[in-house]
Amino acid sequence: LVSFSDVNEVGGISGQALVTVFSAPQADFHLTSSDTLTVLNPTSEFIDDSDGEIISWEWNFGDNSPNEYSQIVEHTFESFSSKYTVSLIITDENNCKDTTFRNIIIKDEYWIYIPNSFTPDNDQINDKLCITFNGIRIESFNFTIYDRFSNVVFSTNNITDLDCNNGWDGAHQQTGSPLIMGSYIYEVNYKDLEGWKHQDFGNIFIIR
Repeated sequence: LVSFSDVNEVGGISGQALVTVFSAPQADFHLTSSDTLTVLNPTSEFIDDSDGEIISWEWNFGDNSPNEYSQIVEHTFESFSSKYTVSLIITDENNCKDTTFRNIIIKDEYWIYIPNSFTPDNDQINDKLCITFNGIRIESFNFTIYDRFSNVVFSTNNITDLDCNNGWDGAHQQTGSPLIMGSYIYEVNYKDLEGWKHQDFGNIFIIR
């Protein structure tokens, strides 16, 4: 290295130094699950795969949660459909840094829960059959209940008829008469949000 004290190159000074070039760290990570999680299980472990002598990690999950500073972290996203950009900033022993990003998708998932019994005895406890559900195309819903002789005693295409603000009271749909205590068979048909058709059968016990 040569330098001069003025523009006429008078007063030259020269010197030398040893320059060391370090290998740059390479940030990388993977999830113990896939990059697509579901609203029923929006939790995954994030594991650092970075190259280099890494001494610090900074995770940002893109959901306004506090940053994490461990090599391996577990994180739970909110239980609704969304997409998040997760970033990892690493620092090696020479204070060199690198950053990597990955998009994480939280996907809606269909499910339906149908109780196997209810007690329509007007005690204000479990008096009606109601179902809970998620990720169902409500216009595709059909629910039918049969007695042991395969006669239809209740049927609806309106899923809100069976939500827990309404529900079935155990009466015959046509006559309005209370059905006797016993076992009945239900058939349910619906499509999930991706358009797949589902059909299921089961037993419902009326207990009086």
